[in-house]
Amino acid sequence: MKSIIKTIFSFFLGISLMSCEDVIDLNVPETEKYLVVEGTITDVAGEQVIKLSESQALLSSATPRAITNAVVKVTDNTGKIYEFKDLKNEGKYVWTPSSSTEIMGVIGKTYTLTIEAEGESFKAVSELKRVPKIDSIVYKYEDSPNLNQTGDDKPKEGYDANFYAKDFVGVGDCYRVKVYKNGKLFSGAENIVIAYDALLNKSSVGDGLMFILPLRRAISPELYAENDKLKVELSSITEAHFDFWTQLRTELNNSGLFATPAARIPCNVNNTNPNSKKQAAGWFGTSAVTSLEVTIDKNKAVKEFND
Repeated sequence: MKSIIKTIFSFFLGISLMSCEDVIDLNVPETEKYLVVEGTITDVAGEQVIKLSESQALLSSATPRAITNAVVKVTDNTGKIYEFKDLKNEGKYVWTPSSSTEIMGVIGKTYTLTIEAEGESFKAVSELKRVPKIDSIVYKYEDSPNLNQTGDDKPKEGYDANFYAKDFVGVGDCYRVKVYKNGKLFSGAENIVIAYDALLNKSSVGDGLMFILPLRRAISPELYAENDKLKVELSSITEAHFDFWTQLRTELNNSGLFATPAARIPCNVNNTNPNSKKQAAGWFGTSAVTSLEVTIDKNKAVKEFND
């Protein structure tokens, strides 16, 4: 009798759920447009780029409007001014070095971004922090799917990789890890990998240690094949930038039955007029960068990873 009642209940529950497939158009009110800033000054020789655009409506699929005709400058703490030009009138402001070896970013210096755009003035400040070298990248053959990878399109066999780097002594160093496979960056929300000292989260116990296993294994979102090129890039970021990436990752993964109300992501670009309705979003960052690239070679694979 109980099983019959359970079956009948399941049947009517299924019908009830099937009847709840009406499309609902959300009437999202318009809000004030934000100036969106994307740019990081690095200690890598070559051009530096800052992108400016305008935010768009929540459900819009349109291409964001580029902010052109802005005056964009970066000044270091010695007073040296770097001017950025929108050479193609597409909201991409570029500083071009005078030689192939000229470097803009210097560890320990502080950089101030100023933007004059559409009658408004914005400012951001960031210090360029230190970064350790990557000691090595090692890999071993796996004949079963990597625990990190999901999806039927991922390789079912190949090489799982780890990288090794050691945090500096001194609490509060923050880093971002980027991974490239054959020149293509893994850029999904799940690929936002950040570290506080040698750990995933803020704590004093990771100071001065080798990066922990979850950070080391994060360079294998999928398995690699023979002759694949694997590049790992380790960038220093400020603690405030660490907080930005932490919340951005949370919001990008905030979905499903237990999703929480969206929260505004922090921004270090501020309107110099506190009474203006025009605000900014995004982040102006500074990073020292170290990188290492290997080509997967079966003859150089290890049998096991070191802890």
